[in-house]
Amino acid sequence: MSEKTKPEKTKIFPTDEASTGVDDRQKKYMKTEKGKKAAQKAGRRYDNSNLEKRRLQKRDYMRRKRLENPDIWRG
Repeated sequence: MSEKTKPEKTKIFPTDEASTGVDDRQKKYMKTEKGKKAAQKAGRRYDNSNLEKRRLQKRDYMRRKRLENPDIWRG
């Protein structure tokens, strides 16, 4: 009887481009005036869609940054 062997599992890490989901055309578009406006509009829409969620995200971000450097935003 032949014994079946399992293939070894290998970790395949996605490339930077594949992991972000952004290709060259999108990068080029985001550098244009129209692309910048579109990104700002999308950001505003995302921020206003769920204010409580954004507040929590900002609070967590501020906490993490203050843990790294307590004087980060002091002038």
